Amino acid sequence: MYEKLKKFYKPFLITYILFSVAIGFYPSFEFYSLKGQSIVIFVSFFNGLLGIYLKKN
Repeated sequence: MYEKLKKFYKPFLITYILFSVAIGFYPSFEFYSLKGQSIVIFVSFFNGLLGIYLKKN
């Protein structure tokens, strides 16, 4: 269980931080709105799930 959680949160956090910084420079993106945060969290969650299923070690 801990192994799957570790495989999930590493890609999730990295994606959340880097995607937030990158999308924050886009002028018309409302980062602090509910829609903006839900987009960032959805993309990070999807990447975290891929980290569980695609990580080989």
